Amino acid sequence: MKLNNQINTLKLNRFMRTENEILLFEEALEDIGKTEDYNIIGKLIEVLEDDTEHEEVMWGLVHTIEYLSEFSPKEGLKSLINAIPDNIEKCRDWIEILHFRILNHDEYRKLFGEALKEVDVQNQEMVLNLLNDIKNEAPEKFGSKVEEIKIIL
Repeated sequence: MKLNNQINTLKLNRFMRTENEILLFEEALEDIGKTEDYNIIGKLIEVLEDDTEHEEVMWGLVHTIEYLSEFSPKEGLKSLINAIPDNIEKCRDWIEILHFRILNHDEYRKLFGEALKEVDVQNQEMVLNLLNDIKNEAPEKFGSKVEEIKIIL
């Protein structure tokens, strides 16, 4: 129950327009960071917000998502993938950042391809479109890495 309260606190304060909202966000994130519950990654993706006032604080959420995924990397990646369709409109930049980090991590890149095989086709297509966009924006940096994931599929 407490974890759900912390997630709600993050959602309510994700725009971080005041010092109090920043403080509440950081405190809730700190509490969540003390858990090992990778099952909440999808809920944390819902908190990401491109229109936040303080990107440096939102980076803490990215790091928390990555930390929690360490407890079950493949399941964490599936949670990320499954959360994309409902959240891409409001936090595409942050979702891209998470994908950049996955693409640059050899182990997670392979696991990402395996996780992608296990989600429904609609979510696969959305992620493949995102990966193709990333590849087209920076082919020299991400082209071969995106293709590596596609081969796994």
